Amino acid sequence: MSEPKPVPVTANTPFLSFATAAAVFTILVWGGTPMITKLGVVSIDGLSLALMRTLASAPFALALIIFMGLAMPWRGADKWYLLGLSTFGLIGFPVFFTVGVEMTTAGHAAVVQASTPVFAGLLESAVNRRWPPRRWWIGVSVAFVGAVLLIAEAVGFDSTGATWQGDLLVMAGALSGAVSFVFGAKLAPRFSTPAMTMWSVLVASAIVLPWLVFRVDGPTLAAMELNAWIAVLYLSLGASILAFIAWFYAMNRAGIARITTWHFATPVVGIGLSAAVLGEPLTPLLIVATVVILLGVGLVQRR
Repeated sequence: MSEPKPVPVTANTPFLSFATAAAVFTILVWGGTPMITKLGVVSIDGLSLALMRTLASAPFALALIIFMGLAMPWRGADKWYLLGLSTFGLIGFPVFFTVGVEMTTAGHAAVVQASTPVFAGLLESAVNRRWPPRRWWIGVSVAFVGAVLLIAEAVGFDSTGATWQGDLLVMAGALSGAVSFVFGAKLAPRFSTPAMTMWSVLVASAIVLPWLVFRVDGPTLAAMELNAWIAVLYLSLGASILAFIAWFYAMNRAGIARITTWHFATPVVGIGLSAAVLGEPLTPLLIVATVVILLGVGLVQRR
Protein backbone atom coordinates (compact mmCIF):
# COMPACT_ATOMS: atom_id res chain seq x y z
CA MET A 1 0.00 0.00 0.00
CA SER A 2 1.11 3.55 -0.63
CA GLU A 3 2.43 5.75 2.15
CA PRO A 4 0.01 8.32 3.53
CA LYS A 5 0.41 11.80 2.14
CA PRO A 6 -0.17 15.01 4.06
CA VAL A 7 -3.36 16.87 3.23
CA PRO A 8 -2.90 20.66 2.95
CA VAL A 9 -5.08 22.76 5.20
CA THR A 10 -6.03 26.24 4.05
CA ALA A 11 -7.79 28.29 6.72
CA ASN A 12 -8.57 31.17 4.31
CA THR A 13 -10.21 29.07 1.62
CA PRO A 14 -12.59 31.36 -0.34
CA PHE A 15 -16.33 30.86 -0.30
CA LEU A 16 -16.46 29.83 -3.99
CA SER A 17 -14.16 26.81 -3.84
CA PHE A 18 -14.08 23.03 -4.12
CA ALA A 19 -14.34 22.90 -0.32
CA THR A 20 -17.65 24.77 -0.45
CA ALA A 21 -18.91 22.56 -3.28
CA ALA A 22 -17.98 19.45 -1.29
CA ALA A 23 -19.77 20.79 1.78
CA VAL A 24 -22.92 21.60 -0.23
CA PHE A 25 -22.92 18.12 -1.83
CA THR A 26 -22.63 16.54 1.61
CA ILE A 27 -25.45 18.61 3.05
CA LEU A 28 -27.72 17.68 0.14
CA VAL A 29 -27.03 13.99 0.75
CA TRP A 30 -27.21 14.17 4.53
CA GLY A 31 -30.25 16.43 4.34
CA GLY A 32 -32.09 13.61 2.61
CA THR A 33 -31.25 11.02 5.25
CA PRO A 34 -34.17 11.76 7.63
CA MET A 35 -36.71 11.26 4.84
CA ILE A 36 -34.95 8.18 3.46
CA THR A 37 -34.56 6.75 6.96
CA LYS A 38 -38.23 7.34 7.73
CA LEU A 39 -39.18 5.41 4.61
CA GLY A 40 -36.75 2.62 5.52
CA VAL A 41 -38.03 2.03 9.07
CA VAL A 42 -41.50 1.22 7.73
CA SER A 43 -40.51 -2.42 7.24
CA ILE A 44 -37.49 -2.81 9.55
CA ASP A 45 -36.66 -1.44 12.98
CA GLY A 46 -34.31 1.52 13.31
CA LEU A 47 -31.48 -0.26 15.10
CA SER A 48 -31.30 -3.01 12.48
CA LEU A 49 -31.38 -0.45 9.66
CA ALA A 50 -28.54 1.50 11.30
CA LEU A 51 -26.38 -1.62 11.63
CA MET A 52 -27.14 -2.68 8.04
CA ARG A 53 -26.23 0.81 6.85
CA THR A 54 -22.78 0.54 8.40
CA LEU A 55 -22.11 -3.02 7.25
CA ALA A 56 -23.39 -2.39 3.71
CA SER A 57 -20.74 0.34 3.36
CA ALA A 58 -17.91 -2.20 3.81
CA PRO A 59 -17.79 -3.61 0.23
CA PHE A 60 -17.56 -0.12 -1.27
CA ALA A 61 -14.88 0.85 1.23
CA LEU A 62 -12.85 -2.31 0.64
CA ALA A 63 -12.99 -1.83 -3.13
CA LEU A 64 -11.66 1.71 -2.83
CA ILE A 65 -8.93 0.66 -0.40
CA ILE A 66 -7.67 -1.97 -2.86
CA PHE A 67 -8.09 0.19 -5.97
CA MET A 68 -6.41 3.26 -4.46
CA GLY A 69 -3.86 1.41 -2.32
CA LEU A 70 -4.90 3.24 0.84
CA ALA A 71 -2.64 2.79 3.86
CA MET A 72 -4.32 2.02 7.17
CA PRO A 73 -3.94 4.71 9.87
CA TRP A 74 -2.60 2.47 12.61
CA ARG A 75 0.67 4.02 13.81
CA GLY A 76 0.99 5.08 17.40
CA ALA A 77 -1.92 7.28 18.45
CA ASP A 78 -3.41 7.06 14.95
CA LYS A 79 -5.07 3.76 15.78
CA TRP A 80 -6.97 5.40 18.63
CA TYR A 81 -8.06 8.25 16.39
CA LEU A 82 -9.25 5.70 13.81
CA LEU A 83 -11.18 3.77 16.46
CA GLY A 84 -12.73 7.01 17.68
CA LEU A 85 -13.69 8.01 14.16
CA SER A 86 -15.18 4.57 13.50
CA THR A 87 -17.04 4.29 16.80
CA PHE A 88 -18.54 7.76 16.95
CA GLY A 89 -18.97 8.49 13.23
CA LEU A 90 -19.89 5.13 11.70
CA ILE A 91 -21.63 3.45 14.66
CA GLY A 92 -22.73 6.02 17.22
CA PHE A 93 -24.18 8.51 14.78
CA PRO A 94 -26.14 6.02 12.61
CA VAL A 95 -27.55 4.16 15.61
CA PHE A 96 -28.66 7.21 17.60
CA PHE A 97 -29.91 9.02 14.52
CA THR A 98 -31.81 6.12 12.93
CA VAL A 99 -33.52 5.02 16.15
CA GLY A 100 -34.32 8.67 16.85
CA VAL A 101 -35.89 9.17 13.43
CA GLU A 102 -37.98 6.06 14.01
CA MET A 103 -39.41 7.69 17.13
CA THR A 104 -39.96 11.23 15.79
CA THR A 105 -40.79 12.97 12.50
CA ALA A 106 -38.37 13.26 9.59
CA GLY A 107 -38.70 17.04 9.51
CA HIS A 108 -38.03 17.38 13.21
CA ALA A 109 -35.02 15.09 12.98
CA ALA A 110 -33.63 17.29 10.23
CA VAL A 111 -34.03 20.32 12.47
CA VAL A 112 -32.36 18.72 15.48
CA GLN A 113 -29.34 17.90 13.31
CA ALA A 114 -28.62 21.63 13.26
CA SER A 115 -27.00 21.21 16.69
CA THR A 116 -24.02 19.44 15.10
CA PRO A 117 -21.92 22.55 14.27
CA VAL A 118 -22.37 23.87 17.79
CA PHE A 119 -20.99 20.64 19.24
CA ALA A 120 -18.22 20.45 16.64
CA GLY A 121 -17.09 24.04 17.11
CA LEU A 122 -17.02 23.78 20.87
CA LEU A 123 -15.20 20.44 20.79
CA GLU A 124 -12.61 21.82 18.39
CA SER A 125 -12.07 24.80 20.66
CA ALA A 126 -11.69 22.57 23.70
CA VAL A 127 -9.17 20.30 21.96
CA ASN A 128 -7.15 23.22 20.58
CA ARG A 129 -7.68 25.37 23.68
CA ARG A 130 -8.82 28.20 21.49
CA TRP A 131 -12.07 30.19 21.75
CA PRO A 132 -14.04 30.45 18.46
CA PRO A 133 -13.90 33.89 16.81
CA ARG A 134 -16.73 36.36 17.34
CA ARG A 135 -17.99 36.01 13.75
CA TRP A 136 -18.44 32.26 14.29
CA TRP A 137 -20.60 32.90 17.34
CA ILE A 138 -22.65 35.50 15.48
CA GLY A 139 -23.24 33.14 12.54
CA VAL A 140 -24.11 30.25 14.84
CA SER A 141 -26.48 32.44 16.87
CA VAL A 142 -28.32 33.66 13.76
CA ALA A 143 -28.60 30.14 12.34
CA PHE A 144 -29.75 28.82 15.70
CA VAL A 145 -32.61 31.31 15.67
CA GLY A 146 -33.63 29.84 12.32
CA ALA A 147 -33.38 26.35 13.77
CA VAL A 148 -35.65 27.36 16.66
CA LEU A 149 -38.20 28.69 14.15
CA LEU A 150 -38.05 25.39 12.31
CA ILE A 151 -38.56 23.46 15.52
CA ALA A 152 -41.60 25.57 16.35
CA GLU A 153 -43.03 24.95 12.88
CA ALA A 154 -42.04 21.30 12.43
CA VAL A 155 -43.23 20.24 15.87
CA GLY A 156 -45.44 22.81 17.51
CA PHE A 157 -47.20 22.27 20.78
CA ASP A 158 -49.91 20.14 19.19
CA SER A 159 -47.66 18.10 16.91
CA THR A 160 -48.26 14.39 16.45
CA GLY A 161 -45.54 11.90 15.63
CA ALA A 162 -42.68 13.81 17.30
CA THR A 163 -41.40 12.74 20.70
CA TRP A 164 -38.82 14.23 23.04
CA GLN A 165 -37.17 10.80 23.29
CA GLY A 166 -36.64 10.71 19.55
CA ASP A 167 -35.39 14.29 19.56
CA LEU A 168 -32.82 13.53 22.25
CA LEU A 169 -31.60 10.46 20.38
CA VAL A 170 -31.14 12.47 17.18
CA MET A 171 -29.26 15.11 19.19
CA ALA A 172 -27.08 12.37 20.68
CA GLY A 173 -26.33 11.32 17.12
CA ALA A 174 -25.37 14.91 16.28
CA LEU A 175 -22.99 14.98 19.25
CA SER A 176 -21.51 11.62 18.25
CA GLY A 177 -20.97 12.89 14.71
CA ALA A 178 -19.28 16.04 16.02
CA VAL A 179 -16.91 13.95 18.13
CA SER A 180 -15.99 11.91 15.05
CA PHE A 181 -15.09 15.12 13.19
CA VAL A 182 -12.50 15.89 15.85
CA PHE A 183 -10.95 12.43 15.56
CA GLY A 184 -10.95 12.77 11.79
CA ALA A 185 -9.18 16.13 12.03
CA LYS A 186 -6.42 14.47 14.07
CA LEU A 187 -5.76 12.03 11.23
CA ALA A 188 -6.14 14.51 8.39
CA PRO A 189 -2.62 16.06 8.46
CA ARG A 190 -1.02 12.64 7.86
CA PHE A 191 -3.59 10.63 5.93
CA SER A 192 -5.76 11.31 2.93
CA THR A 193 -9.51 11.69 3.38
CA PRO A 194 -10.31 8.48 1.45
CA ALA A 195 -7.84 6.50 3.58
CA MET A 196 -9.23 7.46 6.96
CA THR A 197 -12.83 7.31 5.73
CA MET A 198 -12.65 3.90 4.09
CA TRP A 199 -10.66 2.30 6.89
CA SER A 200 -13.03 3.71 9.50
CA VAL A 201 -15.90 2.08 7.59
CA LEU A 202 -14.14 -1.32 7.68
CA VAL A 203 -13.32 -1.02 11.38
CA ALA A 204 -16.89 -0.04 12.20
CA SER A 205 -18.24 -2.89 10.06
CA ALA A 206 -16.07 -5.40 11.89
CA ILE A 207 -17.44 -4.14 15.20
CA VAL A 208 -21.13 -4.29 14.21
CA LEU A 209 -21.00 -7.58 12.26
CA PRO A 210 -21.49 -9.92 15.26
CA TRP A 211 -24.25 -7.69 16.58
CA LEU A 212 -26.01 -7.62 13.21
CA VAL A 213 -25.77 -11.39 12.73
CA PHE A 214 -27.32 -11.89 16.14
CA ARG A 215 -30.09 -9.36 15.52
CA VAL A 216 -31.12 -9.72 11.85
CA ASP A 217 -32.22 -13.16 10.62
CA GLY A 218 -33.61 -14.48 7.35
CA PRO A 219 -37.29 -13.69 8.04
CA THR A 220 -36.35 -10.11 8.95
CA LEU A 221 -34.55 -9.65 5.65
CA ALA A 222 -37.41 -11.26 3.73
CA ALA A 223 -39.89 -8.85 5.31
CA MET A 224 -37.95 -5.79 4.14
CA GLU A 225 -39.75 -3.82 1.44
CA LEU A 226 -38.09 -2.10 -1.53
CA ASN A 227 -38.00 1.24 0.30
CA ALA A 228 -35.91 -0.33 3.06
CA TRP A 229 -33.35 -1.73 0.59
CA ILE A 230 -33.16 1.63 -1.18
CA ALA A 231 -32.58 3.25 2.21
CA VAL A 232 -29.73 0.86 2.96
CA LEU A 233 -28.06 1.66 -0.38
CA TYR A 234 -28.58 5.42 -0.05
CA LEU A 235 -27.37 5.54 3.55
CA SER A 236 -24.35 3.29 2.97
CA LEU A 237 -22.98 4.38 -0.41
CA GLY A 238 -24.30 7.94 -0.39
CA ALA A 239 -24.29 9.13 3.21
CA SER A 240 -21.52 6.95 4.66
CA ILE A 241 -19.09 6.83 1.71
CA LEU A 242 -19.42 9.63 -0.85
CA ALA A 243 -20.69 12.32 1.51
CA PHE A 244 -18.21 11.34 4.23
CA ILE A 245 -15.27 11.77 1.82
CA ALA A 246 -16.58 15.11 0.58
CA TRP A 247 -17.17 16.33 4.13
CA PHE A 248 -13.69 15.61 5.43
CA TYR A 249 -12.16 17.08 2.29
CA ALA A 250 -14.07 20.30 2.95
CA MET A 251 -13.04 20.38 6.62
CA ASN A 252 -9.40 19.71 5.78
CA ARG A 253 -9.37 22.65 3.39
CA ALA A 254 -11.39 25.20 5.34
CA GLY A 255 -11.44 24.11 9.00
CA ILE A 256 -13.89 22.26 11.24
CA ALA A 257 -15.77 25.18 12.83
CA ARG A 258 -16.28 26.97 9.51
CA ILE A 259 -17.40 24.03 7.37
CA THR A 260 -19.53 22.26 9.99
CA THR A 261 -21.73 25.34 10.19
CA TRP A 262 -23.14 24.16 6.85
CA HIS A 263 -25.02 21.63 8.99
CA PHE A 264 -27.51 24.41 9.67
CA ALA A 265 -28.62 24.01 6.05
CA THR A 266 -29.61 20.36 6.53
CA PRO A 267 -33.07 21.27 7.89
CA VAL A 268 -33.69 23.23 4.69
CA VAL A 269 -33.08 20.10 2.61
CA GLY A 270 -34.65 17.74 5.13
CA ILE A 271 -37.89 19.63 5.60
CA GLY A 272 -38.17 20.33 1.87
CA LEU A 273 -37.94 16.62 1.09
CA SER A 274 -40.26 15.76 3.97
CA ALA A 275 -42.84 18.12 2.51
CA ALA A 276 -42.43 16.78 -1.03
CA VAL A 277 -42.25 13.07 -0.25
CA LEU A 278 -43.89 12.57 3.14
CA GLY A 279 -46.50 15.29 2.81
CA GLU A 280 -45.36 17.43 5.75
CA PRO A 281 -46.64 21.03 5.45
CA LEU A 282 -44.48 23.79 3.98
CA THR A 283 -45.58 27.14 5.43
CA PRO A 284 -44.38 30.76 5.27
CA LEU A 285 -42.67 30.34 8.65
CA LEU A 286 -40.54 27.55 7.22
CA ILE A 287 -39.50 29.82 4.36
CA VAL A 288 -38.52 32.59 6.80
CA ALA A 289 -36.57 30.11 8.91
CA THR A 290 -34.76 28.89 5.82
CA VAL A 291 -33.62 32.43 4.97
CA VAL A 292 -32.41 32.99 8.54
CA ILE A 293 -30.45 29.74 8.56
CA LEU A 294 -28.75 30.50 5.26
CA LEU A 295 -27.89 33.99 6.54
CA GLY A 296 -26.16 32.44 9.54
CA VAL A 297 -24.23 30.07 7.29
CA GLY A 298 -23.20 32.99 5.10
CA LEU A 299 -21.89 34.97 8.07
CA VAL A 300 -19.59 32.15 9.07
CA GLN A 301 -18.49 31.40 5.52
CA ARG A 302 -17.68 35.03 4.75
CA ARG A 303 -13.93 35.73 4.65
